[in-house]
Amino acid sequence: MILKKKKILLHLFIIFLIFFEFKSNGEETQNTIEIKNPIFTTKSIDGSPYEIKAEKGTQRENFLDLFVIEAKLKTNNDIWIYLNADKGTFNQSSGEILLESNIEIYTEAYEKIFAELANVNTNGKIITLKKNVKYQDSNIFISADESIISDDFSSITYYGNVKSKILKNDSYE
Repeated sequence: MILKKKKILLHLFIIFLIFFEFKSNGEETQNTIEIKNPIFTTKSIDGSPYEIKAEKGTQRENFLDLFVIEAKLKTNNDIWIYLNADKGTFNQSSGEILLESNIEIYTEAYEKIFAELANVNTNGKIITLKKNVKYQDSNIFISADESIISDDFSSITYYGNVKSKILKNDSYE
């Protein structure tokens, strides 16, 4: 009889846990809003404009999870910095964007930077790139483990295993 009561209590406890889990997931789903083709145009603290577009997104409180992202940031010298990534998270409160997968950053001056992870601080105008970082323009190719773009996007510093090639007379040396 005692064994039977313990089994019944165990079953009730398991049912309670399952019900609680479903209720928690349901509440989380209710707090998440799906957005098609979101576009956010705003300004950083210093007044420089930036824009973030995506094919779709989901909003949870102040965070937006975005998919197939195109973004652009303007420097104080009126140069546009363009960013593309497969996915990322935009923190609306801080203005930070965490990008993941197939990240490409390029400028109108034909400079390109690729990475697997990036943290973009729109207010401080700092981009931290991690994992398989590659820089390329018409004369230079640089690869590194990590890179930081700072000083209103005018300074690029490389860290880790850094390799560079400079084009001279139509060949890399």
